[in-house]
Amino acid sequence: MNLNEARKILWLRNNPRPLGELLDEGYLTESRLEWAAKRAYDPNLKQATQVIIESLKNPSRSGKTNEKNVDIKVQTSGSSLPIGMSLEKARANLWPFLPYKGQPMGTLVDSKQLTLKDLGYAIEAAWDEKVRQAAIALTLIRLEQVVKEPAPSAGVIRLIKPERTYSQRRQNRLTLIEGFLYGGFIAFLLSLLIIITIEFLKPNSNNHSITDFISSPYDFFLLLGGLVILILLCWLPTYLFNLISIKLDKEIEEYRLGEEGEDRVVQLIIQTLDGRWSVFQNISLPGRNKGDLDIVLVGPPGVWVLEVKNFQGEYRNIGDTWEYHHGKNWKTAKANPSRQVLNNALRLKNFLMADHLNLFVNPVVLWANEEIPLLLENPSTPIWLYNRLPDELGNIWQGEKISEAERQKITEKLQKLIQAEEK
Repeated sequence: MNLNEARKILWLRNNPRPLGELLDEGYLTESRLEWAAKRAYDPNLKQATQVIIESLKNPSRSGKTNEKNVDIKVQTSGSSLPIGMSLEKARANLWPFLPYKGQPMGTLVDSKQLTLKDLGYAIEAAWDEKVRQAAIALTLIRLEQVVKEPAPSAGVIRLIKPERTYSQRRQNRLTLIEGFLYGGFIAFLLSLLIIITIEFLKPNSNNHSITDFISSPYDFFLLLGGLVILILLCWLPTYLFNLISIKLDKEIEEYRLGEEGEDRVVQLIIQTLDGRWSVFQNISLPGRNKGDLDIVLVGPPGVWVLEVKNFQGEYRNIGDTWEYHHGKNWKTAKANPSRQVLNNALRLKNFLMADHLNLFVNPVVLWANEEIPLLLENPSTPIWLYNRLPDELGNIWQGEKISEAERQKITEKLQKLIQAEEK
């Protein structure tokens, strides 16, 4: 495959446009190309990105000094060139430059008020992506090229989630426990204060003054021991309460961060996928294991379970091992997302098999921390990073592997499970 052929290969399904066009616009960065060269499922795309990477590293071998206009001017001999919007939308798009500013571009092209030079200028200089796409589409029509309009939208992805997620329920439960502990601690201190006050003020003819009481060394040390015990009775519960409170606050914060990460991921999924997909959030499967499935995706290519991790701190995944940076050393993490998501995928597969839905469930760990990158080295399970989630979702499309009837059956089964849990 040469460079010209590589530039015509389409990118992933989330943005199915020629690589050359996306490269010229700056959408395809070197890191994105390297990712596709290693992880793209489509062998043509993988080869094309490798060719482009090689041409960027060795521009003298590319054979072309100006590749930018190749995709527009080439004669296709019956083949079709994809465009980023429908021709109807391209024609209705308003021209942004004087003297025809605000007029539909299609009308201006028909009346020949806009020339190919004007459209070329819009492709180069327009800030609005829609104007550039419309200019490309109308330019191809003027050059009598056969164009391929994007497939009509399949609607909006369906999001199904319980009213109260597993994370919210855990946060509420931990907050309630912390409240009971705090109330019990305050009640203990008040009770102790009341008892001491009553004993001190109790009328007793045998009471002696403090001077009389400590007149002997034995009585003095007895009083001192009593004060030490009293201080311990006040300090020890306070110390234990603080330890428990700090632990509960940390656990509540972890659940809150996890919930924020899941919501961020779900919103990005909604923006990327269409109505052929359903996304489920926080599904609790029946059985002894009460842990929930963070996100389940059901679409034409199959079923995916996403274990979302929004850990704070520096982590790395080597094979099947997860470690965190502590001081100068790496320590094994208590939680192992790789094993957790594999277990969840198996649980979901067995749950679906009860209705004769024998499907492979794809496990994925999704790192949702945007600020601190996850260090990876030969991960045993697929790891997706939040900033590359749209590309990962576009990469999984390999045609319809499960029928619409099967998808409907899976969706209904999971939806009934969520409804039963809320009752």
